[in-house]
Amino acid sequence: MAKDFFGSLGETLTKTAKELSGRAEEVYETQRLKNKISGEERQIEKAMADLGRIIYKRYKKEIPVDDAQKALCEQIDQRMEQIEKYKTDISELKVKNKRFCPSCGSPLAKDDAFCSQCGAACPTVEPEEDAGDDVIEGTAEEVAEETATEETDETVEEANADTAEDAVTTEETVEEAAEAEEAAQTDAEEQTEAEGEKEE
Repeated sequence: MAKDFFGSLGETLTKTAKELSGRAEEVYETQRLKNKISGEERQIEKAMADLGRIIYKRYKKEIPVDDAQKALCEQIDQRMEQIEKYKTDISELKVKNKRFCPSCGSPLAKDDAFCSQCGAACPTVEPEEDAGDDVIEGTAEEVAEETATEETDETVEEANADTAEDAVTTEETVEEAAEAEEAAQTDAEEQTEAEGEKEE
């Protein structure tokens, strides 16, 4: 009876270990395919952006485009104009924050207390936060594409980390099941030997 119990326990543990191993392979394969899907989606987005650039170039060359495309191209023009205004504002801020000698008008370094040209005293002013530091340079398309790429990479890294963690957990469970099965077999053998000694 003990043999039957330990035998069925060993079979159950073996079956459980196989199921866990199969699930680990399924999780890994699923994540691998999801990563491939993400890669294909990024390529689609890039192709669509390239297609949009082609249409926009046709619009700029005054090649006829349909009304919907023309409306989008006009929006792009407006946003590009706004970007140029922002860049001009940044340049003006940088010029505004530059220091000049009050005596001779020569440009000064940030921490110069005296003019290097005429030697006049130049009192330093407490620096203000440069508004240009928080501005991301580049076109709106480049910024959007870079942000999307970073978010996708983070998602892929998190998914890979989860998969690796699941695989480690599964391996530990399989090892525990194998150890339990081995211990059960050892107990069964000891009990059989003990019964044999009693019969003798």
